[in-house]
Amino acid sequence: MNRPSLLLASTALSFVAVAGVAKAAEPPSTLPDRLRLVFNGSASFASLSFSDSRQYVEYAETAVVHSSYSVKTRFGPEVALQLKLYRGLGLLVGYSLSSHGETGAFDAQSPHPLYLDRPRSVSGNFAGYSYREGEVQLDLALGRASGRVEWTLFSGVSLFQVQADMLDRPSYSEKYPYDTLTLAATPASRASASPAGFNVGGRLDYRFGRSVGVGVGLRYSTASVKLRANSDASEASINAGGLQAGAGLRLYF
Repeated sequence: MNRPSLLLASTALSFVAVAGVAKAAEPPSTLPDRLRLVFNGSASFASLSFSDSRQYVEYAETAVVHSSYSVKTRFGPEVALQLKLYRGLGLLVGYSLSSHGETGAFDAQSPHPLYLDRPRSVSGNFAGYSYREGEVQLDLALGRASGRVEWTLFSGVSLFQVQADMLDRPSYSEKYPYDTLTLAATPASRASASPAGFNVGGRLDYRFGRSVGVGVGLRYSTASVKLRANSDASEASINAGGLQAGAGLRLYF
């Protein structure tokens, strides 16, 4: 069994064990405010950089393109449901979505249409690409309250859905004697992957009344991602997730 599967299995068993203990040890009527909804606006501060290369046949020789990509701070919404079970111990299920534009650069070698072993070089930049990262969190949570303030620590499994635009074959304009190339377009190809990883973090919440509050939180999550634009491209390695901070509304039930 691989590491993501072990993480999922161990977390699921922990959830079942905690739920069983809570049901046997303490009736629901003694647990006020068992449910909490968390709505955050969040920012992921980790900058991502990755690269790939591709080779394909052109004019009976091999064309080569090397590309590099960069993604800066990402922003997006986050929602979570926290269920208290026993003495502050409970379950936390959440979903976050973040996205940002990609920028990058490439270097290419294109065969000459009239001569063998005389490749033409071209390089350039591209923009307008996008990177999108969704994350489901399945966590165990421990919370304690002091007056209107409550802190929560949590950790568990993260299930990611990563999508990134990656450079497809660039197109060029050329004319006789075909010794130089002029870049015409840098089309994108969408790559995606769904890896599993883990997360750990904490929240600090302040309650205005019985049912409404606000809070802030930090979470670190990570997963190893392999993206491939298409069959003639190499894999690009990315560490998804990173450090995320959020703040927003709390509703208690």
